[in-house]
Amino acid sequence: MQGKRAAYRYYQGLILLTLAAPGSVLAQTVPAADEADAKEIIVTGTRRVDRTATESSVPVDVLTAEALKAQPSGDMNEILKNLIPSLNVGRNSIRDGSAFIRQPNLRGLAPDETLVLINGKRFHKSALVSLNANSLFAASQGVDLNQIPVAAIGRIDVLRDGAAAQYGSDAIAGVINYTLKNNSKGVELDARVGKYGAGDGEELQIAGNIGFPLGDGFINLTADYITSAETVRGTQRPNAVVLESRGYNVEKPTQKYGNPNVEAFHLFANAAVPLSDDVELYAFGNYGRSDQSSSFFFRTPVDVTVPVPAGSGLQATFGKSIATTYLDTITAIDPRTTSPTFGMPTTFFDFNGRKFETSDIYPNGFTPILHGKLVDYSGVGGIRGQIGGVNYDASASYGRNSIAYVLDRTVNPSLGPNTSLSHYIGQLVQQEWNYNLDFSYALEVGLASPVNIAVGGEHRRENYQIRQGANDSWMSGPYAVQEVYNATTNSVSLVTHGVGANGLPGYGPDSVSNASRHSYAAYIDVEADITEKFTLGIAGRYEDFSDFGNTTIGKVSGRYAFTPAIALRGAASTGFKAPTPGQLFTRNVSTAFEVGTGVPYELALLRSTDAAATYYGAVPLKPEKSTNFSGGVVFTPSSKLTLTVDYFNIEVKDRIGVTGQFAVRPVDRTALRDLGVANWATIGRVRYMTNGFSTRTQGVDVVGTHTLSTDIGSFTTQLAGNWTQTKVIDRRNTVGPGNQSFALIDDVGKGNIENLIPKARGTLTETWSSDPWTVVGRMRYYGSYTHFTTINSIITPQKFGSEFLFDLGVSHTITEHATLTIGAENIFDNYPDLEKRGIYPITNSTANGSLYLDDAPTGFNGAFIYARLGVKF
Repeated sequence: MQGKRAAYRYYQGLILLTLAAPGSVLAQTVPAADEADAKEIIVTGTRRVDRTATESSVPVDVLTAEALKAQPSGDMNEILKNLIPSLNVGRNSIRDGSAFIRQPNLRGLAPDETLVLINGKRFHKSALVSLNANSLFAASQGVDLNQIPVAAIGRIDVLRDGAAAQYGSDAIAGVINYTLKNNSKGVELDARVGKYGAGDGEELQIAGNIGFPLGDGFINLTADYITSAETVRGTQRPNAVVLESRGYNVEKPTQKYGNPNVEAFHLFANAAVPLSDDVELYAFGNYGRSDQSSSFFFRTPVDVTVPVPAGSGLQATFGKSIATTYLDTITAIDPRTTSPTFGMPTTFFDFNGRKFETSDIYPNGFTPILHGKLVDYSGVGGIRGQIGGVNYDASASYGRNSIAYVLDRTVNPSLGPNTSLSHYIGQLVQQEWNYNLDFSYALEVGLASPVNIAVGGEHRRENYQIRQGANDSWMSGPYAVQEVYNATTNSVSLVTHGVGANGLPGYGPDSVSNASRHSYAAYIDVEADITEKFTLGIAGRYEDFSDFGNTTIGKVSGRYAFTPAIALRGAASTGFKAPTPGQLFTRNVSTAFEVGTGVPYELALLRSTDAAATYYGAVPLKPEKSTNFSGGVVFTPSSKLTLTVDYFNIEVKDRIGVTGQFAVRPVDRTALRDLGVANWATIGRVRYMTNGFSTRTQGVDVVGTHTLSTDIGSFTTQLAGNWTQTKVIDRRNTVGPGNQSFALIDDVGKGNIENLIPKARGTLTETWSSDPWTVVGRMRYYGSYTHFTTINSIITPQKFGSEFLFDLGVSHTITEHATLTIGAENIFDNYPDLEKRGIYPITNSTANGSLYLDDAPTGFNGAFIYARLGVKF
């Protein structure tokens, strides 16, 4: 009875705590990450070695290995999204390489404005520059977090504050620091199986971690293998339904919205060995490989007419995707009065001669399949120790990430019947070298604590490569531009065919690059307790880039404890982020489709320095600059209860993004041809990367943790919420051909930057434990959001409603060494709102068969049920 009364008082206190939290915590709380308890020493955001999360001058979440293992997903992006409400990530279905490498964003900023560390050392970026992600993520080149297996992680520190002055470029939004396991003995094995409630997306994950003594040190190894089948959350395309009714044997569905097929293997190693009492050698690194595949859009073999409501503006006729190819030539008198050869014998393609149709190869139409082979590896080595009270750490690292593309079940239309059906598109490669030398010293000057002085230097080199694809994936064949003579009508028509693999042309000689840059940096970081109640930190950093010059940035942070239970904290900082070599040198052509009508067109992403981009007003990229202000309060009335509330305000100037799409007019084609654009005759729209806008992002983070022990078990409650608002405060214009004025970031892009991510998010997690049982329940809240797009040249926003998702996991310790967990994520199988724009009645879907918004923050796969067996010796 006493235990029941204690539990009642516990929940009564929880309700009071929730109601008392500012900003209506019920409406906006909820990540739940293991916020560090009062005794957890943080290793991120400060270079002191005696700070806990609640003693920090800036907000830091500490996620323990146990919290990570309790997650149903093996996807690191999904795990962090569930635990940290200010972190978001989209699904990116049918978006080229963005479907394979999903880049999360923190506090509403771009993914590459968050720095990722492993054991305190910078982790290399992925080779992918996200071109086809949404407006907020477009042009970003972030880290592939899925290369980091959960089984290798001892803890994660998430610093939610600008830290560029402490850690360097990319730390505008914050820092995610992974600490690898370092046990020198013991074995952990983990097997997990699961599938979605819809019956697809089967997953299998097997992971193992083992530690060995290495002299007086250790070596810790982790291996992880995962397979994940595709999910399908779309329906049949409207034009495919009509084809079926006409007897065509089309796939069901012809294109698949959902998760890609994945098979991946990861290996991590972490080691250290002391050479003496004051000197230690250390090393760690990884190797990862994954093979993934994803569906593209369906290509129809013939003209198709789809019933549409009168006045809907929807497209009723879907033309066949690839035009007829004329194979024979004929000599005839040119009948065109505007032709330079008018009245002269000229060689044309013969309208009445032999013809080739793509349907000769794919009689039922075709859907290209993109395969991505990702390889990622890195190594870090160093020596650290102490001389005369001075701590030192010297290290060197190398990291490499690559992705190679193969596009199957497609054609190069410009090659006609001589086309290959499988195309090697090429490879993207990112390489990074880092050399660091760090010193710290605790100087006693009579203050409440010694003054911790940290200084250091860094040399970095980055290299980005675009490697050429197979010739037939990019080449312009003999049928790219055809002047076709019809003897019956004595007329000439122009027929054009796409150049390169249809769907994703390969990287040709004009796209190939091998570019490097280097930088040098020096920093100083000073922190001390001025009094028993007041902590002050000052940091400054100087960086010199080989291609963008130098900059100096700084940070001031402080914390004042009114009582042991109440403290204020805050920070102000500046930041600097130079464009990555990938952003500078990426060039890409892809097939896009009009929203609402499904009309295909070629979309070219040009380098900002390309002559063709200059024709549309491009100027060279320059660095982003930021200012960051934060302030908060920490309540720690007891060792059992912690509540933090933090406000942040981040302004980023000259943000790098992808422009709106400039329509290529007939008058522009000759100019593009003369400027060397290979597909000048077929290209539909052009865009490029630019410093096109500036934003102000502000918000509030609320995190609370409470623990209670009773005679019916222990209860741990974790409550966290985030409210974030981003405003575009400046947009650049450019002058294009014909003195046309364009907004570099159009109204659709502006609308999505400001509204696509929910302003309110949160999670509430309750854990009950009584040996041998543990039950974990979680409620996740996602506020409403609005997506903007253009249908028939009209900007069309749709507001999507807020959602609550619930997770449940039950664990039973079978023996001293084995634990079985059964659970479900999104246990009530909740889906986001359906798309309402451009809907065809024949399928109640869009022209491409999609039902849900690809960028839905909740995901759109429904419930995921899983079982996990963990063994530990």
